[in-house]
Amino acid sequence: MSFRGDDIVPQWLSPDTESAAALLEAHPDYRVLRSLPPLDLLPLPAPEGRLRTAAIIDTETTSLDPATGSIIELAICAVTFDGRGRIVGIGPVHDWLEDPGHPLPSEIVKLTGLCDQDLSGQRIDDARVVEMLSTADLIVAHNARFDATWIEQRYSSLAGQAWCCSLTDVDWRGLGYEGRQLGALLGEAAGFFNGRHRADSDVAALVALLTTTLSSGRTACSEMILSAQRPTVRIIAEGARFEVKDRLKARAYKWDQNIRRWGKEVTSNSVDEERAWLAEQAGCRNPSMRDITWYQRHRV
Repeated sequence: MSFRGDDIVPQWLSPDTESAAALLEAHPDYRVLRSLPPLDLLPLPAPEGRLRTAAIIDTETTSLDPATGSIIELAICAVTFDGRGRIVGIGPVHDWLEDPGHPLPSEIVKLTGLCDQDLSGQRIDDARVVEMLSTADLIVAHNARFDATWIEQRYSSLAGQAWCCSLTDVDWRGLGYEGRQLGALLGEAAGFFNGRHRADSDVAALVALLTTTLSSGRTACSEMILSAQRPTVRIIAEGARFEVKDRLKARAYKWDQNIRRWGKEVTSNSVDEERAWLAEQAGCRNPSMRDITWYQRHRV
């Protein structure tokens, strides 16, 4: 979904400025980005097939480490998606702030725009959060590996929920998009910009991105779900020699600090090829393997 080349009039924008934008947009030397629209103005398709719900979430935190940091903002938007993986219904964005009990680091203030006064005395409604996330068929975040870790540490009852990641469960490069960060994709694929880095606005931006029809002819949400629902196999390069670490990195293996091993997810039909490569190139003849679905994926 993009307003470039469509007959849809952006109702949230001034007619005068939109006329000027349309004039520029018609010229090949210009590209126009519009401000993120209210979610109730996003055009949605008529539903087809089975309807399910997804909770689109974003967290703002005091650090990158859940063991020492705190969630200071949490936003959730419940959406309905159909049998083709398209968003066909959008609920309101719920947003909560929380006082971490200490002054915010200066870099967090700069990143989020939040300050100590904004958070003073605030508390996330944990019961409401658990209700919304536990009843969703999927939880979706942009960089789900980050958000899932924080959510499952705070809400242990939510461990084992199905997660999708709009960052890694869509082959953005393969579809012809250069960016992978939310703001870059929002502009390149949807033609919008988001002027705030807060949990509620990032959730709204992600919902808008997921409703966008991509170069494949499917929406970003459809692409994400098609990819995420496929089982994969996580291969751990047990016994790989230290001197082959650069080869492993070049083949998209990632270092897992918790188990201090190199690992990679592959499709089931690529397992034999990957095992052969590990034996020949990394001296790893007995890698450990684990089946992965969206109930385990994106966890640290």
